[in-house]
Amino acid sequence: MNDDRDPGNAGVTALDGAIAELVRNGVVAGWLAIQDAPFRNLFLVKQVGYWSLFTWADGSIEIEEDYPPLALLPGIQAGLFRDSDGNEYEVRWVTDDRRANLWDRYGIHETPGYYMALASKQHRNRQ
Repeated sequence: MNDDRDPGNAGVTALDGAIAELVRNGVVAGWLAIQDAPFRNLFLVKQVGYWSLFTWADGSIEIEEDYPPLALLPGIQAGLFRDSDGNEYEVRWVTDDRRANLWDRYGIHETPGYYMALASKQHRNRQ
């Protein structure tokens, strides 16, 4: 991704490698990293889906898959994320000199299955 572009104002293809801060009540509550995931559908047509990794300020993580027709990403690109509890977060895309550092810290560096396994262990630990 070109670091000068704002993924919220560009096409969905600009989201690969994007990172954003999730802000609630003026405080950064987490970070969102997005990576594209090309695949073939049932008719063997090439399509692109996306993995969204949410890293929360408390250290917990969630990973979501979005594929055509996109359900999660349009709202995120519009600047709003609503979690499963109904909490709303402002999405602030990081395009300045902090981007590389935030990607190193909160980006997607492993397979989606790795993050799914971590998230499932967190869930069990919370019960």
